[in-house]
Amino acid sequence: MRHLLNLKYASAVLIAVFAIISARANELCDTVISDKKMPVELPVTSVYALEFGGASVIDTYLSPLKYTGSTTAVSGLWRKAMPFDPQRWVMDFDADLRFATVTNPSKLSSELLLSAGFDWGMNRRWKLPYDIQLSAGASAGFDAGIIYNPKNGNNPASAKFSLDLSLQAAISKRLTLGRLPVVISDRVSLPTLSAFFSPHFGESYYEIYLGNHAGIAHCGWWGNHFCIDNLLAADLDFGKTAMRVGYRFNVRSSYVCDLNTQIVSHAFVIGIIPHGLGLKKSKPSPITQRIYAIY
Repeated sequence: MRHLLNLKYASAVLIAVFAIISARANELCDTVISDKKMPVELPVTSVYALEFGGASVIDTYLSPLKYTGSTTAVSGLWRKAMPFDPQRWVMDFDADLRFATVTNPSKLSSELLLSAGFDWGMNRRWKLPYDIQLSAGASAGFDAGIIYNPKNGNNPASAKFSLDLSLQAAISKRLTLGRLPVVISDRVSLPTLSAFFSPHFGESYYEIYLGNHAGIAHCGWWGNHFCIDNLLAADLDFGKTAMRVGYRFNVRSSYVCDLNTQIVSHAFVIGIIPHGLGLKKSKPSPITQRIYAIY
């Protein structure tokens, strides 16, 4: 009988010890699982926009007068956090297609402007208190276009082309309007080192076609090729989609070979951001972590 009691006592002790060890093993297993690096999802934030506004053009190759009128544009921005350090580094692609119609002060002559641009950039971002974010970096790209004046007989068109290395900087702030998440941002791109095309004063494109290529490529900097693109925008996140409203100020100018070019535009921007910004509160995924590039 005594042996039976001892056996029952020993069995109870063993069961208690096994339960403690099993509970501890489960805790260790949970710790290991939680310490595993969660897969990161890096969605691409796409912004497609239309722009409408005013433009002014001075191109002394075609006319010494300042032409003014209207401009329209379509633009796209694709932005993604970089896999090697998604919290700090962001890559973006910018593309735009612009069209402007302008007339001289007497309204007797008009010019048409068509241009396209593309930029690839990399930016470092810093997340500050109060939901403020700063970013700075650089981009490489090109801008190409043509200005056409149908009333000019010998030289009716002026071609534009440049390869640019640009400095970029931006500041953004997250806030809410009622229950609507909003991101206010101001983004500036400043071409700093360029290679651009320009004929000499009085030189026709036919002469260039015949082989007179000397001195048509120029090294650009802020002194002879000043350009700036500034976009002030508000992004309203509705969840499955978001809307952008903003204002864009754009300047592309050059002064070389006694030829002065100044193309300035002020435009209202309205756009759509498919899939939204990810600011709407949703149930977090236990499997993946999403890191967005826009905030």
